[in-house]
Amino acid sequence: MLFNLFTIKSIDGNITEVYADADEGTYVTPADAESADPVDFKNALDTAPRGLDISDPTFLLGKFKDPGSDENINSSKVILRSPENPDDKTGILRVTHGFNQLGSIWSNIDKSNFLDVSQDQSMSMWLYFGRPLHPENPKEVGDGMAFVLQNAKPDSSALNPFGGIEAISRYNGKAAHGETLGVWGADFNNLQSKFELSKTAIQNSFAIEFDTFLNRLTAIDDINGRGVSFDADILAGRNPSGSFDYYQQIKGQHISMDYPDGYENNDLDPEFFDHNATYQRSDSWGNGGSKYFYKMNHKNLRDEVSLTDARWHHITVKFNHETSTLSYAFDDKDLNGIAQDTTIRGSQKLDMSHFKLGDSKKLRWGFTGSTGKFFENNLIVFESIPSFVNADSTVSLKDLTKGNTIPGNDDKVNVGDDLDFIYDLDYKNGSKEWNEISATMYLPSEVTFKDGIITYDDDPDHPEFISNSEFNNGKVNHLLLKSLSNDNRHAKIELHTTVNNQTQPVSVGEQHAHFASDNFIVDDNTPKFNITIPSMLLTTDPSGTVNYGSMDAVPDLVPIRGTVKYSNNQIIDPSKVTLHYIVNSNPANSFKLTGTQSNFASFNFDVLKSQLFIGPNTVKIYATDDSGQTTSQSVINIFIGGGLQFGKVSRDVSFNSVNVGYAGQLVPRKEPWQLEVTDGRSGESSWTLQAEADKMINEENKKLLDGDIVYKSLGGELMPLSELTSIYTNIKNSNSSQTVDVAKQWDSQTGIFLKLNGRNTSGKYSGKITWSLIDGIKNI
Repeated sequence: MLFNLFTIKSIDGNITEVYADADEGTYVTPADAESADPVDFKNALDTAPRGLDISDPTFLLGKFKDPGSDENINSSKVILRSPENPDDKTGILRVTHGFNQLGSIWSNIDKSNFLDVSQDQSMSMWLYFGRPLHPENPKEVGDGMAFVLQNAKPDSSALNPFGGIEAISRYNGKAAHGETLGVWGADFNNLQSKFELSKTAIQNSFAIEFDTFLNRLTAIDDINGRGVSFDADILAGRNPSGSFDYYQQIKGQHISMDYPDGYENNDLDPEFFDHNATYQRSDSWGNGGSKYFYKMNHKNLRDEVSLTDARWHHITVKFNHETSTLSYAFDDKDLNGIAQDTTIRGSQKLDMSHFKLGDSKKLRWGFTGSTGKFFENNLIVFESIPSFVNADSTVSLKDLTKGNTIPGNDDKVNVGDDLDFIYDLDYKNGSKEWNEISATMYLPSEVTFKDGIITYDDDPDHPEFISNSEFNNGKVNHLLLKSLSNDNRHAKIELHTTVNNQTQPVSVGEQHAHFASDNFIVDDNTPKFNITIPSMLLTTDPSGTVNYGSMDAVPDLVPIRGTVKYSNNQIIDPSKVTLHYIVNSNPANSFKLTGTQSNFASFNFDVLKSQLFIGPNTVKIYATDDSGQTTSQSVINIFIGGGLQFGKVSRDVSFNSVNVGYAGQLVPRKEPWQLEVTDGRSGESSWTLQAEADKMINEENKKLLDGDIVYKSLGGELMPLSELTSIYTNIKNSNSSQTVDVAKQWDSQTGIFLKLNGRNTSGKYSGKITWSLIDGIKNI
C-alpha cells in the first residue's frame, strides 16, 4: 500500500505550495502484519489488565480507503488478551502497531453503544502507548491517539465528505495520518485557510488528544506538506497594554482537549489574533519566498506527561449532562485497580450545538490513532461502557459496637468491636444487565472475618450468604448469584468482622475492592480508620470463627476460656471484675471472676450445645470492673454445617455444536456439568431436585431456537422443562453429611438434553435453567 509523499513547488515566485507527488510512496504496515516491536507488543499483552468482552458488535472498526481503491486501510483490530484461555474474554483494541498507520474504532450506536447526552455518563479504559523502538532515541515515537466524540455526517460537497464510522482526517480525499492523530485537520497545503483546514478534520467533533511526538518544525525548508508544526510555540495572549505577548510552549508528550473542526467562522485574517481558535496561522520566510502553516492551540494542556513508557495507563472520562461538561482523570489508578492521586486532569464545558444532534441524544464515541516515520504500539482495554452498564460503588464501615459509621465524625474503633465492611453496588441505568459479578474485597490484617451477606433490592428478605471459607490470603472472593439491572438496581454487601486485639493504637489504611464482569468493571477502596485500645482488654480462646462440620460434631459443652487485664498492666483484682456473655438471642449471663490478684484475671465458661443451631452462631463477651471500666466486646463465631443446600453448581454449561439440525434431534451435553446437593441432616431425610428451562435465544438476532431443553429419565421418558419438573430424588441412609453430584448420575442416554424441533439458523443461542431444591419427596 502506498501513501503519497510531498514536494514543494514555487508559485508566483513568492508563496510556495506543498502538493502530493503520486509517483513516490511510503510503505504502510498492513493491519495483520506482526508488530514492528514484537517484544513490546508481548509486554503489552502480558501486563494487560482485565477488561470487557468486545467480541460482540459493541464497537465497529472504522472504514476508510484512498480514492480509486476498495481496500480498507484502517490498522485497528480487536484481539484477545489470552486467546489460549477460553474463560478470558478480555478484548484489546490494537489501534496501531507499525509505521505509517491510521486506525479508528467507533461505538456501535445501533447496538446501544453511545454517549447519552441526556444522562450523566462515566466510562473508563486502559491505554498503552508502547515505547521507543530504539531506547537511545527516546523521542522517536509517534504519533499517539485521541478519544473522540463525533456526529460526522456524509456530505459529498464537503472537503471531508465522510461521516459515521468512515470519519477520519482527510486531505484531497485521502486519509491523513501523522500529527492529525486521525481526528485533527490536515495541514498539508501552504495556501489553505483556517476554514479549509478545519474542514479536513472529523466534523462535528470534540477530542482529547494523547500526543506522543512533538511536531515543532517551523523553518521554511522543514515545512514539507506532511503536517509538522502543530506543537510549535503559539501566541497565547497579549497583555492589555499590548506591551508584550506570551506564548504557549509545549515541552513534551502531552494531553489536550478541543474541537478538531473548529467553528465555521474560523476563517480569520491571518493577522487577527484569536486565542480561542483551534489553529493559528504562521508564516515562514526564506530562499526569497515564504510559506504559511498552522500551529495548534492546545486547550486544557497537561504537558510533559510520560506516555511511551511501556506501561498501561488508566483514564476515567465523565460527562455531566446538566452542565454539558466533559472531564477526565489520567493515571487515576494503578494496575492493581487501586486508586491513586493524580494531577493529570482536564475539564471543558461543551457547546452541544456544535455536534448538530438535533433531537437525538446519542453521540458516537471512539478512538483514533496514527503513526508516521516513527511508530508505537497503541492499544486500549475498555473497562466500562456507559450505555451498556452505568453503575458505581461506595464503601463504608459500620462499628456495630459503638454505633458509628466511617467516614463520619468519628473514625476510631476499639479492639474487639464488631466492624462491618459495607459495599453498595448501584446500577444506575443501561441496556444490559451487570451480570456474573466477581467481587474481590481485601480486608486489613487487624480484623478477623466472620461471614457476610448480600442484600438485593428485588428480594431484601432473603439475603445471599458469604461463608468464612471464601476468605483466603487476606481477601474475600465471591461470585454474586444475582445480576443488577433496571429491575434490581442495588446489591449491599456486608462483611462481618471483629477488630483484633492490639498492643498499641493502629492506623489502618485503605483496602482495595474490585467488582468485575465481562461488561463492567469498577474498583473502590475502604475508608481509613484508627484502632484505639480501651483501658481494659479481653482475650478469648477460641477466637474468631470455630467451624463444626455438623451438629453431631458439636460437644455437649463448648468450652470458652480467656483473660482480662488492664492496658497499662496494673494489677487486677478478679473479685472486682464481672464477665458478661450472650449466646445468640439467649438471655445474657454474667458472673464474678475468681483468683488471686495478678497482671491478668482468668475466666472460663461453657456454651451449651442446646443453645446452638445449624449455621452461624455468635457468642458475645465483655467484662466490667467495679470502677465502671469496660472492655470492648469480643465475638466468637461458631459455624455448624448441615441442613439442605446446593453445593458446587456449574454456572456456565453448554450443549454440543450443531450444524442446522433436524426435527427430533437430541443434542448431548458438552461436559463438564456439575450439580451438587449437600444434605447435613439426620438419616432418612429426603430431597427432590426440580428444573425449569427458558427458551433458547439467538444472541445476535434475538430469534427463538426451534427446540427445547428436556430431561430424559432412566426409562427413556422425555420430560419438557417448560415449568418446574422433578428430575431427581434422594433419601439418606446415614446421619453423616452427604453430597450428591446429580450430573454425575447421568450418562450419554440420560439427563439434560437439547431437543430440536426443526432446522435452525446458525448462531450462538443462550438460555437459563433454574434449579429448585425441595425438602422431601414431592408428590407426583
